[in-house]
Amino acid sequence: MRRSEGGSSGTWCRRAGFTLVELLVVIAIIGILVGLLLPAVQAARESARRMQCQNNLKQISLAMHNFHDTYKRLPFGGRDGHPGPPVDGSCCRGRVVEWWNWAYHILPYIELGVIYDLGDRRQDPPRDPTGTYNPTENQVAAVPVSVYYCPSRRRPFPHSGFYRNDYAGNAGERGTGGVASGNGRGQRGVIVRNDLPPMALELIRDGSSNTILVGEKGLNPLWAGGEGGDNERWNNHGWDEDSIRWGGTIDSSGQPYGWPPMPDNRLPEPNNPTVTDMQGRAFTRWHPFFGSSHRGGANFAMADGSVRSISFTVNPETFRRLSLANDRLPVVLEE
Repeated sequence: MRRSEGGSSGTWCRRAGFTLVELLVVIAIIGILVGLLLPAVQAARESARRMQCQNNLKQISLAMHNFHDTYKRLPFGGRDGHPGPPVDGSCCRGRVVEWWNWAYHILPYIELGVIYDLGDRRQDPPRDPTGTYNPTENQVAAVPVSVYYCPSRRRPFPHSGFYRNDYAGNAGERGTGGVASGNGRGQRGVIVRNDLPPMALELIRDGSSNTILVGEKGLNPLWAGGEGGDNERWNNHGWDEDSIRWGGTIDSSGQPYGWPPMPDNRLPEPNNPTVTDMQGRAFTRWHPFFGSSHRGGANFAMADGSVRSISFTVNPETFRRLSLANDRLPVVLEE
């Protein structure tokens, strides 16, 4: 308080201010408002990340269509070994540029020809028993391609010096054996192994809008860079789960069933390395599932170039049919 300077009276005036109680009330109100606003901000950010993921798939699907326009076929999914002659299919990745996977071969069509040109076919090794590889595979793998990363899961980060890919081509139906046996090579899907006849859009008998082309591969972020489907170079890993997944399989009696997409947190991780499908079939580090870190479902590019989200709770038979290019069965997707 202070004495008034304008007169001789002895009046005193009080300086305005907040009491401690009032200040605490204001802080509490601000805290409540922030608590109410934070989930909305997080939801908006995830919505933006999901949209970016869908945009990535749109670019990939358009690139595959442009590749198809140029070569009259879709890109292959990769192959192990050397084309020969004679053909050598030994583990664990393609020894020549021709047998690198689809993610490498579409680079010129997503305006990344500068990375594509790092792969020098002139350095392909001859067909010999030494098991050597084209040395430029490492130069390509050491360059990140942001289009191949879903921002809801992770940012581009090198593992052992090489980058990865969050998207996988649709190989259709896998048999009871390994990825290279029976239908596992992609003959019922859209992305096929290099030793099969090439797949073209006009060969998709079920309609391109009803057939998956590429989708998000399932990967638990706790095992990024180490899980069997994420442990090799993004451009060259042969024919395996690093960039190929399946939407269905058959059981030991020959009956088909689906493999719908799964949430990333349900997939194998170091402390819980096993996941089972609807028939109780167990998988560990290497598993066949599409999936994502998004809430509710995973994103897919269809063979007609459209992109849509498919729920984790989709009917397994419906998803199986979406993954097959030639079963001639109708598909009904609930929105």
